[in-house]
Amino acid sequence: MNLEISFRHMDHTESIDERIRDKVDNFAKKHLSQEARVQWTCMVEHGAHESKVHIMDRGHDFHVKASSDNMYKTIDQAMEKLGSQLENKGHHPGH
Repeated sequence: MNLEISFRHMDHTESIDERIRDKVDNFAKKHLSQEARVQWTCMVEHGAHESKVHIMDRGHDFHVKASSDNMYKTIDQAMEKLGSQLENKGHHPGH
């Protein structure tokens, strides 16, 4: 899996970076193939913290966005939305 994390209108912090990597690694083991690409963008827009996630895996594209007053909350919300989206589409890793 290839994970790219970017930050807009906010400082990069190791703790946010690590939180995203941990969540995505656990998620990928259950739901994604080895070839999956994950693009995660953290940003602050008009005082709101946002996470935007784009996953490309085996010809499928998944997009989620979460917004909150706290970046850590958006990470958790985005992961929940990704889980629901992949389950609804019947997307499972090929082992």
